[in-house]
Amino acid sequence: MKEIFLVGAGGMIGSISRMIILKLNIYNISLPLNTFLVNIIGCFVVGILIKYSASVSKEIAEYLNYFLIIGFCGGFTTFSAYSVDSLNLLNEDKIIMFLVYSILSSVIGILFCYLGMNIVK
Repeated sequence: MKEIFLVGAGGMIGSISRMIILKLNIYNISLPLNTFLVNIIGCFVVGILIKYSASVSKEIAEYLNYFLIIGFCGGFTTFSAYSVDSLNLLNEDKIIMFLVYSILSSVIGILFCYLGMNIVK
């Protein structure tokens, strides 16, 4: 039961944080920059948390996993929104923007996760 509460509380905070960022007035070039920003930040944070949780006690790592990684980052990141944005770009015949968005989201997301894992010593 504790795990469910931790995931739910973290997810609520992550979802609210995502909504705040999505409401920001970010200028873009037909690219869903708000969703992109959320996913990149989420990848970076989860990288830091995974690396950090490996260096703490099992109990603390469990709390980090449930509350921050599964809960907060799960509620914060927007892969489903990323998928919808990608399909919208395709449906609008913005093939180049779709490719740029898809490739940048994947490559930079993986890079930032790597950076997050390696920034923690």
